[in-house]
Amino acid sequence: MGSFFDCHIHTREGSNDSALSPEELVSEMRRKGLTGALVTEHQGWPKHEFERFAQDQDVVLIRAHEIGTEWGHIIAIGLEGYSARFNKAIEVRQALNDVNGFMIIAHPFRFLFEPARIESRNILFPNISDMPSSAEEASKHPIFEVVNTLEVVNGANSMEENRFAEQVASILGRSGTGGSDAHSIQGIGKGSTFFHGDIRGQKDLLEALRAGAFTPAEGFNAGRTSFYGIVPDNVALPDL
Repeated sequence: MGSFFDCHIHTREGSNDSALSPEELVSEMRRKGLTGALVTEHQGWPKHEFERFAQDQDVVLIRAHEIGTEWGHIIAIGLEGYSARFNKAIEVRQALNDVNGFMIIAHPFRFLFEPARIESRNILFPNISDMPSSAEEASKHPIFEVVNTLEVVNGANSMEENRFAEQVASILGRSGTGGSDAHSIQGIGKGSTFFHGDIRGQKDLLEALRAGAFTPAEGFNAGRTSFYGIVPDNVALPDL
């Protein structure tokens, strides 16, 4: 039996812009039937406090960071401390190499399809003159040589942005992740990642991520799950 995770969540314990309490997160995960969540805090939830809370829950909570860099927001799994020391994506990569961690670029194409203006709000392509004309062209951005994979389904993105990310992931030959990017109980599970095996902690999660044994999905929160990719025939889906 596989595991459904929301791989992009913020709580008020480690993200100043979140109104979501850890207790509300767990309650909503139980209500919706999520197996677990990757808690991707901006400022960082201190590890010992996070682990003390997580160990008492009947859902799986895994600690991570979302780090702002010159090439967008990076979800980093495996860092021990805070994320404020990083400014560049390559610095995050080097730190994660030291701990055998994993690196995902979050919502890479947010605002890419807004009406033309003097400059773009998309972080990867801030100059209108450099805007990609195709997913093939976008896939050549150097960030994709630095990260392990990209977030394909983001609950706060438009469908056009998510589908473009799916195309880029396909060109790169990678399985993208999915998460809600929720900062309140609203939308938890809107984007999710279906892992093809049982995930019971960070070790399982990292093994599955490195193996590409997962499929991004949307609509889990509404009971209308659709996959951005293929779930192998030999993988049993939970009752949806």
